Amino acid sequence: MNHKKLAVLFSATLLSLSHLAFAQTQYPSKPIRVIVPYPAGGGTDAVARAVFEKVGQAMGQPVVIENKAGAGTIIGLGEVARAAPDGYTIGIGGTSDPLLPLLYESVPFNPNTDLVFVSTLASVPLALAASNNVPAKTMQELVAYGKTQSGPLSIATAGLTSPHHMAAILLGNMAGFPLTAVPYKGTAPAVTDIVGGHIPLGMLGLPSVLPYQRTGKLKILGVGSPKRSALAPEILTFEEQGVKGYEASYWFHATVPKGTPAAIVERLRTEIDKVVRSADVRDSLAKAGFETLTLSPQESAVALKADTARWTKVIQENKLRGTQ
Repeated sequence: MNHKKLAVLFSATLLSLSHLAFAQTQYPSKPIRVIVPYPAGGGTDAVARAVFEKVGQAMGQPVVIENKAGAGTIIGLGEVARAAPDGYTIGIGGTSDPLLPLLYESVPFNPNTDLVFVSTLASVPLALAASNNVPAKTMQELVAYGKTQSGPLSIATAGLTSPHHMAAILLGNMAGFPLTAVPYKGTAPAVTDIVGGHIPLGMLGLPSVLPYQRTGKLKILGVGSPKRSALAPEILTFEEQGVKGYEASYWFHATVPKGTPAAIVERLRTEIDKVVRSADVRDSLAKAGFETLTLSPQESAVALKADTARWTKVIQENKLRGTQ
């Protein structure tokens, strides 16, 4: 390579580095929008608002939360994927993002390549709730009861192909008794039917059902986290009750469009991690039933790979498909 070409290459490198430095020092210079691919008032929405209100304060710019629900997160995350890669559009994804192409016929973006992971926010374990009509207080008692029935027990979930739905199917398979997963349009109607005795079981987020257990309106027979939840340490995990290797929890994370400058991604990660580690946000989310979570990109990649493999098997073996 001659001296002229070397000079051009060197100049281009300096220009690129200066652009990154400029992006990092000037960013953000206007409001940031955060797209939540679920309706307002749900768990994902609550986590996003708790974290990004503080992130906006730390970065000196307002954060606007936009709820873009529908099609199993495809609508909201699709908008993130199509946004300008400038750090001003952030999406709230989760551990089920990589599964979208398996669950839906048409996904107009690739969640594995068109979205860039920024930082984890919080996690929530899934819990098995039972109507007070069910004569069981433990998993062992439930399995014994289920085997006396003429057909599979029905178990409510928060939607077809939701993490709750897949977790319910996996529990029945691993615990060795038949369950029929019944998708509801969200958590609230599922809880209502469990409390009313219209459906015997539900696989739902622990924060959604714990208040009802504490008022005696239903029972929680186990949680899917690897260890007992700090929110309710008295509730046994499924692993402790003999369902070896069973795990069902999910986390929320921030994501940005592919092509977002590395300096901006790193700035966002730094600010988000600071907020998630702060005592006030940690305590606020804990009271709502969420456990704050800070994983490095490498740790997240390993965990996502394991989760994706687990749920891919469930999807393929049970021929699950979502509806758009």
